[in-house]
Amino acid sequence: MPTLTYEQALAFLDRFTNYERTLRYPYDGWAMNLARVGRLLSVLDQPQQKFQVIHLAGTKGKGSTAALIESLLRRAGWRTGLYTSPHLLSFHERIQVMGERISAEAVARVTSRLIPAAGAVERESALGELTYFEILTALALAHFAESGVEAAVLEAGLGGRYDATNICDPAVAVVTPISYDHMDILGETLAQIAGEKAMIIKPGRPAAVGPQPAEAFAVLTARAQAVAAPLVRLEDHYRWPRRQESLAGEVFDLVGDRRLPGLKLPLLGDHQLQNAALAVLVCDLFAGRDRPIPESAIREGLAQVRWPARFQVIGEKPTIVLDGAHNADSARGLAATLKRIFPGQKVRAVIGLGADKDVEGFFRELKPALFGVILTRSQTMKAVPGERLAAALAGFAGRVEEVARVEDAVQQALAQAEAEEVVLITGSFYVIGEAMSYLGLKRGVSV
Repeated sequence: MPTLTYEQALAFLDRFTNYERTLRYPYDGWAMNLARVGRLLSVLDQPQQKFQVIHLAGTKGKGSTAALIESLLRRAGWRTGLYTSPHLLSFHERIQVMGERISAEAVARVTSRLIPAAGAVERESALGELTYFEILTALALAHFAESGVEAAVLEAGLGGRYDATNICDPAVAVVTPISYDHMDILGETLAQIAGEKAMIIKPGRPAAVGPQPAEAFAVLTARAQAVAAPLVRLEDHYRWPRRQESLAGEVFDLVGDRRLPGLKLPLLGDHQLQNAALAVLVCDLFAGRDRPIPESAIREGLAQVRWPARFQVIGEKPTIVLDGAHNADSARGLAATLKRIFPGQKVRAVIGLGADKDVEGFFRELKPALFGVILTRSQTMKAVPGERLAAALAGFAGRVEEVARVEDAVQQALAQAEAEEVVLITGSFYVIGEAMSYLGLKRGVSV
């Protein structure tokens, strides 16, 4: 069939159910069907088999770690692909080759190939209906194959077991730290959550794991043993002490299998040092002895990585911080980083959380670092009702307000803040995306 226009391609993609914008995922082998994804990819001539894959799951840091891995491999001479979710402003952010987002022309061209493949799936009613994430995953994999990618870094969208990215047979599986999130879908215990994420570990393939709670680590260990997969624990190979920290980033030493003093990282927070160490470990596991990663690639790859909305500092007078923290553990890390980077400064927060989040845990950890709070809601997903947010803030000494639209909430926070204060925007990548759109388009702030 002829190539679609970009507008026609977008219309085709938007046909499919997007569970990211619903309150609950129907998380099972029917609604999220790997057999269906496999059939789709078979019609596309199995693009996922035309390059090597590094596959990541976890609760915290998987997007940052994926970006770091891609940055290191690219500087080491690999032709790289990167697939992450969710996006902030455009789905083009999710699909990158050599650090460049997929173009409108490529979206139209590859989507034109997806239409007959999707039709073949739809004719097999027993497979069920394709979802937006499944079709977008196929788009990414087909684009990577078409672009001659050698190494694709894929971030699981939700869980692992049923996720469309789990159709791949990775050279290395990576599990970043596991904590409580999506508990209504993945399970209420760390063991249950880990059990879903552990399913990206494949027979005989090495699995690198970041620091884990004991309950989660036991599940990951059991899965690795069951499929004879070497389990490589980060703490057994590296330490990552910090030397310096400022708004420009961090300087740290990597001590262990490699000894790399004075590494520079533009991402802030204790967890980002851990993510960087894990990325180095994964790249060495992936490249092996045949194509070792040179020290220069590690230094350059870490120093030049760009990953927005992870304690991203933009603007000044007042300073604006964008951070995608959305559960208790990430809120705890955010609070600690705020206190280190902005000691003694007042922090006014614009916060919008998804209805499936641990609202109480999030505020328990973050509110001691805040001076005032403006509660808001994203327009693109089911947000927590304001009354539940207010209840979670009971006992908070600062001012609490509610503003329905993100744009208005950000505008109000900036109007209230003194020049030396900090305006924090957090709770959801959807909220941050709407804030970024407002800040970039209406206030001239570079994002």
